[in-house]
Amino acid sequence: MKYSYICLLFILAISVTSCYDRDILESKEGESIDPISNLTYGANEPEIVFNWDLPTNFPDDILHPVSVFLTVFQDDIKISTVTIPDGPNTYTYTEYDPGSGFRFIFKVQADVDTDDPNLSSLRYSAGSVVEI
Repeated sequence: MKYSYICLLFILAISVTSCYDRDILESKEGESIDPISNLTYGANEPEIVFNWDLPTNFPDDILHPVSVFLTVFQDDIKISTVTIPDGPNTYTYTEYDPGSGFRFIFKVQADVDTDDPNLSSLRYSAGSVVEI
């Protein structure tokens, strides 16, 4: 019985620490998209109006117009995601509560021109973060 436990632990240790190809997990096809720039906001309870500039250069396989993908956190809990279509440069958030901590993450989201079923048809930029 003791031998069985030792063998089981040995097999478990080998399977957890065995080699694998991390490049497959970390690789992402295609050129990256630049993030939004000049992100500003103005608060007028219960609204916050955000303004930004979209990148001017995109990789060749990006379809236009692009969108902006927004993730909203309130007190470190994700409360919503919004996709703002058609190349926007402004967004009004209407549920602002000054008694809570908010974090907004803006990413450029673009459709990719691909027929390959193994490649994603969406690509995202790095996030631009505002904490209020």
